[in-house]
Amino acid sequence: MDVKIEELYKKYLNRSIPNKFLLSDVEDVLINEYLSKSLDKKEMAFLVDPKELDYYSKCYIIDNVEILHNLFTDQEKSDFLSLKELNKQYTLDPSETTKAEIEYALIQEGEYLVIFLGVDSDGYIKDFKTIGNSERLFHRLVVLMGIEKEDCNLKNRDFHDYLEALSNLGYLD
Repeated sequence: MDVKIEELYKKYLNRSIPNKFLLSDVEDVLINEYLSKSLDKKEMAFLVDPKELDYYSKCYIIDNVEILHNLFTDQEKSDFLSLKELNKQYTLDPSETTKAEIEYALIQEGEYLVIFLGVDSDGYIKDFKTIGNSERLFHRLVVLMGIEKEDCNLKNRDFHDYLEALSNLGYLD
C-alpha cells in the first residue's frame, strides 16, 4: 500500500468532508467561483461523441481570462504558449476547417474550458467531462463529484484518486 495514500486517508478520517454534492451545489461553484456560463449542451455537442451527449445533463463554459489564468498551472500556461506559437506557423485554412477544429484549437490554446456534467436520478453529479486542460479544475470536479461512503476504502483506486484530489486542493492540509 502506498504510504502517501495511507497518510491522506488518516487525514481524511479526521475531517468531515462531504462525499457527494448536488447539482445545485456544483452549479453554485461553477457560476460563482469560476464565472462559468451554462449552455445548452447541444451548442457544444460537436466537442463530444454523439453517443455521449445524452449521458450529460448540463454544459458550462469558463472563458473569463482572469479565472482561466488562476486555473492553469505554470506548466499548462507554458504548453499553451508553445501551442499558440506552433499554430501561428501552421494556421488553419477557414475554408477547409470545421467549427470543431477551430474550437478545439482555441481550447488547446487555453482560451476557454468546457465542462459536461452527468447527473443521477437523485440530483448528484455522477460523471463529468472537461474539454481543455486544467489540472486544478479536474481535481475540483473530482471532489465535487464525490464518492459513495461505501467506496471509501483503501482497496478502491477511485478513492485513491479522490484522496489525491482533496490533497492537491488543500482540503487535507
